[in-house]
Parts: sequence; structure tokens; C-alpha cells
Amino acid sequence: MKKILLLCGGALGMYVSQAQQNFFNMPSGDITPKGKTFYQHQLNVYNQQVESKGHFVYGLGKGRDIGINVVGKGVDWSDRTPFLFNDKIQNGAVYPVIMGTFQQQIKLNQQIFVNIGTQGGTNVSGKENRMHFHHFSYGLLVAQDKKGNKITGGVYHTNRPFVGPGNTSGIMLGYEYKLSKHWFLMGDWISGNNESGVAVIGGMYQLNKRVQLCAGWQIPNPGTPKRQALVLEINLLGWDFLH
Repeated sequence: MKKILLLCGGALGMYVSQAQQNFFNMPSGDITPKGKTFYQHQLNVYNQQVESKGHFVYGLGKGRDIGINVVGKGVDWSDRTPFLFNDKIQNGAVYPVIMGTFQQQIKLNQQIFVNIGTQGGTNVSGKENRMHFHHFSYGLLVAQDKKGNKITGGVYHTNRPFVGPGNTSGIMLGYEYKLSKHWFLMGDWISGNNESGVAVIGGMYQLNKRVQLCAGWQIPNPGTPKRQALVLEINLLGWDFLH
């Protein structure tokens, strides 16, 4: 059973990683339409390491969606065992992680929404005593104008297996600004000195009605163990996107 779980986690990590729709790292506040799918794959490129994340979401309707995340897959060419893996919590956040997700959006008016979401799961390990419950829950206020420009802010609460040493609660901010039909400025920031405490500043290109290409630069918060990185992302939408 342990071997099966480990193999399944490895296979999922090749195709999937945080499941609500994200800017770069924080939820964007968008809800996947009923019966449609959304897939996002992200690569964080460091000097000798690439971290891979994938997010798959399915729309339930009535402002709800569910999904699956696999976080923390990747390779490190400077290590004798190049695949990213840690199941010792004394070394920080444990990974890779498989998480299920749920999100509910409450519409206050045509331009302001409240989103409440949660993610929960476990890291992959061949030893049951090194498998830990992970969670990340949040509340967001989303404001969007008629042009599609958006600003999002909220709070989060998580635990140490997911983010390692440091704070387990904080705030999040994100934005998306339309420059033209195809080009958008985009960025987000997660507060804190834990392993998720970074900002990413970049942009998005709408390649066609169903494909979005994103790129940005990761800037770690003071005290976080994360490093600067190039962030690359592709979004695959299961419906025609018209901004």
C-alpha cells in the first residue's frame, strides 16, 4: 500500500499541483464554470533547481469548484538524489503534497465577491509515521471592474507541515490589470517568513480563447528560506475565455 501511494503521488506530480485558480501562488478569486475544467501548470526555475506545481479544478456551479493539487515536485541537479523530496518535518515543509480543494464564492454585487476556500491532504512518503496532514484555508475579498481589472486581498491560515517554520497565518494580495486585448499585468504576495512567503511580479499573455501564458519574478520575503526565481505558467481553460 505504501509503495502504491508513493507511485501514485509521483505520477500525479507529473501532471497535476494548488487547485483553485491562482494568480501565481495565491487564489485569484475566479470560479471555474459549472461542468468545465481548468488546469494550471507552474515551473519555478532556480539556479540548479526546478520546482513543478500543477492545479486541476472542476466547476460545480452555484459559485463552487473543487480540485486536486500536487505541490513540491521537481528536480535539483546539485543533489545526488535529484528529485525533490522531504518527509522529515524537522527539515522544514514536507513534500511532495497531494491536496483536495474546495472553494465557494458569494456574490455581493456585480463587481465585488467574497471567496472562502480550503485545501487539505498529505505529503507522499513510504513511511506512515512521516505522512502529515496539510491544510491551507483562506478568505478573500475580490473587486473587479467592467474592463476585467481585478484586485484581491484576504487572510490565510495553514500549518507547519505545509509551510515549514515561521508564521502559520497571514495576509495575501493579488492583482490583474488589462493592458490590451491579449496582455495583462499580474502579481501576488503572501505575507510571512514561512516557505510560502514570497511575492511574484509579472504578466500574462492571452494566446487564444483557451490558453494563457504567464511569467514573473519571485521575490522572497525577509526571513523566508525561499530564493529568487523565474516563474513560468500555462493555464488551459475548458471554455472560451472572453475578457
